[in-house]
Amino acid sequence: MSVQEQVQETCEACGCVAEIGSIISEGDDQVVLTVEAANAEEAEARLASFIELARAIYSDVVVAKESASSEVGVTLTCQLTFSCTAEKIIFEMRSRAI
Repeated sequence: MSVQEQVQETCEACGCVAEIGSIISEGDDQVVLTVEAANAEEAEARLASFIELARAIYSDVVVAKESASSEVGVTLTCQLTFSCTAEKIIFEMRSRAI
């Protein structure tokens, strides 16, 4: 039987309580991106900046892409798999600027 210590931090500004396990959970290391564009070249160009950022954070990120035609042109779905949850969170925070 193992004993787990639970730490709860209270935000003084808003009075919120969060456990670190609810923010960073083990095995949550994938990001799914969807890009819609008029043609495949535009979709690939938009997605390239996200993939470049992901590789800057973790050079061995696994990239899986899937393309489908839609009413607006092309929909490109990309799944990025990082080695750990922390890398995924770093990617999510940095990708907001793209």
